[in-house]
Formats: sequence, structure tokens, C-alpha cells
Amino acid sequence: MAPKNTLLSWSSGKDSAWALHVLRKRSDVEVMGLVTTVNQVHQRVAIHAVRIALLQRQAEAVRLPLHIIDLPSPCTNYQYEQAMAVFIEQSKQRGIDCMAFGDLFLADIREYREA
Repeated sequence: MAPKNTLLSWSSGKDSAWALHVLRKRSDVEVMGLVTTVNQVHQRVAIHAVRIALLQRQAEAVRLPLHIIDLPSPCTNYQYEQAMAVFIEQSKQRGIDCMAFGDLFLADIREYREA
């Protein structure tokens, strides 16, 4: 069976880096790129406030394309979900099978991501 073309949600932190490490060891997954939400106003990663320049250097270091989803500031959950829905639909059309997340140890976050 061919590996699943997978995008990794990339927060720029240690959990994302560990998730990439684990995924790259699996034969059933092919990581095709990193996905990060960015605050449009401040041009920083929405979760950790890391500058885009550092984010781009991380993507270059792991040799993966970076997909940035711009979010308004402030951003409601509805706006976040709409932006993600558009990105996910576009990704499906490009042959992406699934997305991976590195923050799944918290049950409520895991349930939300799976839904």
C-alpha cells in the first residue's frame, strides 16, 4: 500500500519537530509539507508568535514546503475553521490524504482535530 500523502500542522515548536521526526520513521506516511497559521497583522505564527523568517528557515532545514494560512487579528473560531476548510479542500485537490498534528495528548484538542 502506498504511503499517505500527509501535511503536518507546524507550530514551530518542539512538539511539531517531534511529530515530524516520528512521522518520518513511518513507512505508511509521506510528509509532503508543513502547515502553519499566521497572524496577518503581526506576521507571526499564530500559536508561538515566531517570526515568519524563522518559520521559513525551519521549513528549509527540514526540506519541506511551507504552507501558510493567513488569519485575521483578532480571529474568531469561525474564521479559523473557514480558513482551514478552504485550505483542506485545496489540499485534497492536490492529492493530500490527511493531516497530522503534534498536540494530541490533550483529549479535547485531539477530539477537535479529529472532527
